[in-house]
Amino acid sequence: MNIHIQTLLAKMGEELALAKSAGKEELLREKISSIKTLCEVILEEGKGSISQPSLTEARREIPLVHVPGSQDPKLEESDGANGDSIFDF
Repeated sequence: MNIHIQTLLAKMGEELALAKSAGKEELLREKISSIKTLCEVILEEGKGSISQPSLTEARREIPLVHVPGSQDPKLEESDGANGDSIFDF
């Protein structure tokens, strides 16, 4: 949903005018909270325009991990333990 920034600023102006004329602190706080929310909407929309790194760029940054294979030295079996199977105890 794209809301034009001028629309948000106009609404902030209306809320500010109501806050200035508020007689009660509770109403003042309500209007200030509304202004804060409108500011957050503007800031969040600004974040959406910042480009995010693509998946291919993120994949390039992943370091390679050594995968154990047939070139790794075999463990020494002294009494039948530490064999190739995980069930050798």
